[in-house]
Amino acid sequence: MNSGAQQTQEKKISVELTVNEALALTGVRFPQNHQLEVDAMHKIKKSLDEQLIDPRRSLQ
Repeated sequence: MNSGAQQTQEKKISVELTVNEALALTGVRFPQNHQLEVDAMHKIKKSLDEQLIDPRRSLQ
């Protein structure tokens, strides 16, 4: 593994989730609101894109 890939794996990102969104990601089921887990995953993917992928694009 090269050092660039290793640095990316060690980088921390911040994601703001509601308590229920965090619980949904741990496996707690909300039968009346499956959208909680979907929204939480969307927030994580968006944060990865903004904090990891976008800065790399500007370097290229």
